[in-house]
Amino acid sequence: MISFSSVWPLKTPGVKAETTTTFTPQVTVGNATPTVSSVELTPSPIVLTDNTTTTVTCTATINDTDGGTTISAATGTIYRSDVGSSCSSDDNSCYPDNTCTLSAADGNNKYATCTADIWFHADPTDAGTYEGQTWQCYVIAEDDQGATDSDTDTTPPELNTLAALTITSSIDYETLFAGATSSSSKTTTATTTGNTAIDVKIRGTDMEKDGGATIPGAQQEYATSSVDYGLGTDMSTTTYVALELESLKPVQHNPVQATATDDILWRIGIPVDQVSGIYYGTTTVAAQAD
Repeated sequence: MISFSSVWPLKTPGVKAETTTTFTPQVTVGNATPTVSSVELTPSPIVLTDNTTTTVTCTATINDTDGGTTISAATGTIYRSDVGSSCSSDDNSCYPDNTCTLSAADGNNKYATCTADIWFHADPTDAGTYEGQTWQCYVIAEDDQGATDSDTDTTPPELNTLAALTITSSIDYETLFAGATSSSSKTTTATTTGNTAIDVKIRGTDMEKDGGATIPGAQQEYATSSVDYGLGTDMSTTTYVALELESLKPVQHNPVQATATDDILWRIGIPVDQVSGIYYGTTTVAAQAD
């Protein structure tokens, strides 16, 4: 007998066809806001210049993670601390909206430099009414999408007191004979050209003519009102002598207000044996804070 064995083939399960579907993801990356830091106002302290302006400089670092090239503008406001960074323009206390120069992009950074010309009568903070305050710089930066950031210096400087003046440059007592005294006063006007009320101190030289003859300096007298000769203060040729004025701190320039000026009046007595001729001397008037 012959037997056969057979292996029946296994059935393979059916394979379904695969399908794919695509879609488009979307995200919007927002504009990065710039960041202002390292604000610094110099010099420290601020030292003014009489009768004119002094330039101060404010610097800052501006960073933008979108790249430094996106930083488009910056301005700086320089102000006495108590008036705040939103102050209105005032030559005594606030110099707003100074356009800053921006450096070329350095990676994500640009560096801002802002300057302002501070007038001689700007408020001092080292002494007087505003002692304990400082001068500060507030920088606001903007990128090309209009986003802004701001910062203020953390080590603001003092602005120093400046006692200064200008005064009439010469006096002509005109012709007086030996033994005569001035019948009327000659006037010089002291104008305060700093940022504080002042008094003065005065010193002079003997008056001298060609050939060596002299009139002693003490023959000249001064006062803040017109007084007869003999009632004023004799001018010293060896030391400064103080004279109290009534002038106030200037609050403006071109012109300085009248209350920031005061008159000094002068008379002279000619010695009885004085040799005739034209005599000249030098008088120094120095400002000192009131």
